[in-house]
Parts: sequence; C-alpha cells; structure tokens
Amino acid sequence: MAHDLVIRGGFIVDGTGAPGRRGDLAVSAGRIAEVGEVSGRGGKEVDAGGLVVAPGFIDPHTHYDAQLTWDPAASCTSWHGVTTIVTGNCGFTMAPCRPDDRLTLMKMLEYVEGMSLEAMQKGIQWEFETFREYLDALDRRPLWVNVAPLIGHSAVRQYVMGDTAWERPATDDELARMGAEVQRAMTDGAIGFSSTTNRNHVGDRGRPVPSRLGTDHEMEYLAAAMGSTGRGIVELTIGGSRPDRVAEVDRYAELARASGRPVTMVSVRHNPVRPDEHRQILAKVEAAWREGLRLHPQGTCSPLTSTFSITNGFVFGRYKAWRRVLEAPPSQWRTILADPGFRGEFRENVRHTALFNSDIVPLRIKRVVKPELQPFAGKSVVELARETGKDVIDAFLDLALEDDFRTEFMSATMNTDAGSVAEIFLHPTAVLGLSDAGAHITQFSEAGQTSQLLGHWVRERRALSLEAAVRLITSAPAEIFGIPDRGRLAPGLAADITVFDPDTIACHEEEIVNDMPDGGPRYIARASGIRWSFVNGQPIIREGRLPEPDAVSGAGRVIRAA
Repeated sequence: MAHDLVIRGGFIVDGTGAPGRRGDLAVSAGRIAEVGEVSGRGGKEVDAGGLVVAPGFIDPHTHYDAQLTWDPAASCTSWHGVTTIVTGNCGFTMAPCRPDDRLTLMKMLEYVEGMSLEAMQKGIQWEFETFREYLDALDRRPLWVNVAPLIGHSAVRQYVMGDTAWERPATDDELARMGAEVQRAMTDGAIGFSSTTNRNHVGDRGRPVPSRLGTDHEMEYLAAAMGSTGRGIVELTIGGSRPDRVAEVDRYAELARASGRPVTMVSVRHNPVRPDEHRQILAKVEAAWREGLRLHPQGTCSPLTSTFSITNGFVFGRYKAWRRVLEAPPSQWRTILADPGFRGEFRENVRHTALFNSDIVPLRIKRVVKPELQPFAGKSVVELARETGKDVIDAFLDLALEDDFRTEFMSATMNTDAGSVAEIFLHPTAVLGLSDAGAHITQFSEAGQTSQLLGHWVRERRALSLEAAVRLITSAPAEIFGIPDRGRLAPGLAADITVFDPDTIACHEEEIVNDMPDGGPRYIARASGIRWSFVNGQPIIREGRLPEPDAVSGAGRVIRAA
C-alpha cells in the first residue's frame, strides 16, 4: 500500500511513556496510518536512523493571540518542534472585541505582554469582532501550528461592560451576559476559560486588568458557565486573591468544584526566599485530588529571568509610585525619576521585595552603554549601592539616568534551584507549561522549553527518561487540556510528528532581533537538533531547515474542541 509519507528506521517514542522502539511510521491523508514495520513505499521517504520520532510537541501556555495575525509561523515556538499551541491564557484574548475597544485591548497587551503599541497597530489584521470570527480569521492564515484557544475573562468583561470593566464589579445582568459569551465561545470551539488575579497584570496607567475587578462569585459563575457545556479547562494565574500563594490553592479548588472541570494553576515555581513554599502548594494540590478535584499546577524547566530597561520597566507596573512613570510622556521621565518624592514612595513600595534587598535573587546589571560605567556590568544593584555608597534605589535610578536609560537590568527571581525545579515539573499532577511565548517579548524568550527539557534535563542531567520527557510535552497536555487527536503516535490520529536528534537537541541563548511589524525588537531563542516537523502530515521543518515564510500553505488549523 502506498502512503503519502513514510518515516523509516527511527526510535519511535509514542508519547504514552511506554518504552521506545525502532520502527517506521506511515502517514496518509494527514493521519497516521501505520506504526511499526511499514512495507509499502511512501510518496516521500524520510530516513530517521539515529533520530527520535515523537508526537508533535504541545505548548500549553502561549500568548500568540495577536502575533498569529501577522506571523502564522508562531515564531519561535514552532522552531522547537512544537506543532500545537494553547492561546488565550491569563484572560487575554483578541476577541470578543468591539471596534471601539481595540485600542484599549492593545494598550492592555502592551503593558502585560511587553509588545509595542506601534507593532500591534501595524501588524494586527482586525478581521473580526466575535470570538468565532477571530477563529475563522486564523483559519484563513497559513498557520505553521495548530491553535487550541481559550476564551479570556478580561476580553469578555470589556466586551460586555465597556470601560467600566476596569472600574467596578459586574451587575447580575452583566454577569449573565458574560456567562452567555463564555458558553458561546465554548460552542464555537474554545477548549476552556482563562483569567488572572495576579497583581502584576496591569494595563495602561497601572490599572488592574478587567478580570482583577471580578469577584469570587463572578469567577465561579463563569467557570460554571464553561463547565455547563460538559467540557473545558479553567486556567487561572495565581497571585492576589488570597493572603499567600499556598492559600491560593483553595481558590483553585473552589473553581474546580464550581465548574466540575480540571483547573490549571499558573504557576508554581521554586522561590529561593521561601524555599519550601512549592512543597506546601503541592501538598495542598494532592489533598484536593483526594477530594476528586483535578488541579494541575503549571511548572517550567527553566529559571525565571527577565531583562528590561527603564524604558520598558513594566516589571514595576504593580507599584503605585511607578504609575507616575507609566502615565507620563517619556520627556518627563528624567524629572520624575530624579524626584526625591518619587524615590521615597518607590522605595517604600519595593521595601519588602527581593530584587532590591537580597543577595539570593538579586537584580543585576546586564549591560551598560557608556564606557565609564562598564565596571558595573554584571554586578547586582545591591553591590552597586555598596560600591557607590548610596541607597540601593538611588544607585539603581542614578545609573539608569547616567546611562541615558540604556542600561539593561536582569533578574532571575524564581526556579534558581535545579532540584526544586524538578520536584515541581515532575510532580504527577503537574503540567509543563508557562513558556509565555508571544508575551514579555522585550524581556525574555522561553519559547524553547521543549528543547531545554530534552537537551538539558534528559541528555545532560539524566533527571528523567526520554520517554517520560516526551510524554510531558505530548500526551500529558493533550489529555489535561482536552486537545483531540494529538499527543500520541497511533493509527488514526492526526499526523503531528517531530523528529529530533537526541544528541544535539538544545535551546540556544536568547538573542534580540528587530523583526516586529514596526521594526521593533524582541527576544527569540533558536533551536538545535530538530530535524523534521510535520503538522497534519505536512512538513514544516525539513532536514533541520525552516521554510521560507510564504512557503507554508496552511498546515496548521484551529482545533475547535467539540
């Protein structure tokens, strides 16, 4: 029997966690036809000798909602063998959105995702208003990946309440209309509902994003609206709704009860200032499972690092004093940042944060421009303060001013202990996620988590088997998020396949490129070792080479859950 594609002689890891085996894999009409020994020839034959043949990887936490309208490649996630992405996380979706609200939505994404307003104004193709129309617009794009969308709380709130979504609780009528929008989105293909209560999530002028104005009752009502459809997952970003992160687990349990559906917790990381916190969180998650509540903490396999300068210092947006900076034109920043009154208020705001007060997770000076300031590069701001004899806030701001705002600072605040990181992402209830790809693009790129897992944690650290690692990024997220036909290599399933070299797969150091629609910068992370990727049977990466941007005719599709 002739097949469209036969991949021969690879080490097949089917995504279930079962031991891998040598064999062939055949594809016909976009689906897997045979796994094992394939006798028939293929219209295309791929020699996978010495390579691993795995299901296409799934990234369950991305923010490509806007970028996909101008970059159907979902770069740089697709470069790492990812064939399916979950979008709409943290309550931030492009739809529903009325034309009059587009600027408000883009400004929210500007502050939350670190993407310039100019890039979005130039790049977003507004062919939609409703959630269904947005999905239809994506289907018309030549996608390199499949898209599994969540419906976002902040977008729904703005759509129903207008600008008052940023100001007050919803009325009973507004809540009913929001619930109807969530149910409609689920009918139209959303895989779940997302929201955030995180204090770091602020829009322009430092205002809390709309979902943060929602009451506990509102969250439970909307989660139940999703659950009434009989499917879906709730995704909620931790931080702000309870006294501490351990107590936040109770909030997730309440949403699981209200919806009758799984809830994914974003995120659980090792905190060096509170090194046992993640264990307390995981213990409460286990207790919830004993009650029959399906809580899935999201962890990552990388340290949380962020690079920023004063000009994109959205990392401080949660602090009251910094709102003066966010609300002012750049021409006034120097005056504000030099003002003793501002510095006193900012100092009080950050008094208990580790960034400015700790040698454990210090804020570091990554790069300076002026030659006379080079001796400070690589030092922490605490060290800078000691060497200059200044208060740490004065030293930090004085350096930025003296370097004409061009100094780059770097923080590595979480996941700095490898053993603790592994405890989290290897926990049986956890899901490996939170790449945040498409967001925070001027601060970092963690789009290469799959390559990091297979290169660093499997090959170099031997922290888990190849088969276990592949399961973490294929069938596990497919099952947890309800993504149909993906995550395993078995006859009849969609032919999403990644072929990689286990000896060379790796995530490169992040780098800056200037390829946004307005010519602006973003961080990317390139991959090594991905030899082939296939999306619905169509090749994307071929022999380690990326295609030209216009050479993909739409291999990917919107996965409309049913």
